[in-house]
Amino acid sequence: MYKDSYALTAEKNPKLPLYGSTPGYTRPDDEMQTIVGRNYDDCMDKLLKAYGHNFEILGKRPILKPGFFGFGQKELYEVRYTVGLKKSVPVQKSFQESRDEILQKSGSSVTNTIQIANIDKKLEEMKKVFEESMKNIAEATNAGDKPVSIQKIEELLQNNEFTFAYINKISTRLRSELTVEELENFELVQEKVVDWIGESIKIAPKVMHTYPHVIIVVGPTGVGKTTTIAKFAVNLIKEAHEKDQPRPRVRMLTTDHTRVGAVEQIKRYGDVMEIEVDKAETAADVKKIYDTYKENLDVLFIDTPGYSPKDFENLGKMRKMLEVQGIHPEVFLAANASSKAMDLISIIQNYEVFNFSSVIITKWDETSAIGNVISVLSEKGKSISYITDGQTVTKNIERASVVRFLTNLHDFNIDRNHIDAKFPEEK
Repeated sequence: MYKDSYALTAEKNPKLPLYGSTPGYTRPDDEMQTIVGRNYDDCMDKLLKAYGHNFEILGKRPILKPGFFGFGQKELYEVRYTVGLKKSVPVQKSFQESRDEILQKSGSSVTNTIQIANIDKKLEEMKKVFEESMKNIAEATNAGDKPVSIQKIEELLQNNEFTFAYINKISTRLRSELTVEELENFELVQEKVVDWIGESIKIAPKVMHTYPHVIIVVGPTGVGKTTTIAKFAVNLIKEAHEKDQPRPRVRMLTTDHTRVGAVEQIKRYGDVMEIEVDKAETAADVKKIYDTYKENLDVLFIDTPGYSPKDFENLGKMRKMLEVQGIHPEVFLAANASSKAMDLISIIQNYEVFNFSSVIITKWDETSAIGNVISVLSEKGKSISYITDGQTVTKNIERASVVRFLTNLHDFNIDRNHIDAKFPEEK
């Protein structure tokens, strides 16, 4: 586990020993190097692949990369580090050099195949012993004095696909808030961690809106925006029927003129629900449709095209198209539950230009681990409003809840009564 505070102290005092190393090691005098990644986890992955654990973190900082024509400014991470340790261990010779040296000392010819075979066998045995010893040393160094309960919790979090930064935060908190005796009680440790995970999940509150209420769903290609809007609409109608209230006056509007069949798909949904569907290609179209029907409208749903979070030009055009004076929409970002953490970060950063109020997690049923979603939304301070988990339009959409997330954690011992009481759902 890397400790930035220690590394930053080491930067000021180069003679401090490397964290987690054997006493007597000092940081090498190599020139400081830097690496840039999408976030801290990305930098750490690159360093681990390149150097194993043979590097020292000196510091980190977020940096901004300008986007296309100034649009879509991107936040990256820069990590400063050095490579290598000053050890009093001699450089290992190649097996060819060692073999030739032994033969020369014994007065034998390098071409003596029998002796070569015997020595090669011995050297291979020595190599295996050396590699096993180095493996044990590495495992001991990585574990350090880390309690077994923390190691087990980290493994559980990794299996649930939480990010490195999130896991590090949990481990640090366990060390600082629990006593040695409490850390020996793994059931207590699990309960604390589950509580902390729950506390890091931000659920968007229900908001009372004035009518007409405009709802816009944005997000990359393939996350299910059109289906989500249809689920929204049918759920609104069903809820009114169950409460014996008048059927809400709903219209759907699509601005997606890039995807083949996009208009036909939303019109099919509209026909089934007996909802009128309009099409707009410009901001003027959106404004005209809104002004025409606003006096006899409760909710207007606006579907949007899906663009890659890196397609800054089209995202900019779409933002201008949706900036219609007087509409005051509620914007939701739709994100696939199975997206990798790195991709979620990119989506959130580049769709922030739409000023979305919260996130809808789609295709919940297509993933088996949700630590990526919890980690990234916690890191970015974003709330979750809805979860969709199937293709059935008449259902499969629900208000998000902390309990729903926690009960989907794998291999954790979840006390359902405890989390129900601690995280009651909003009525």
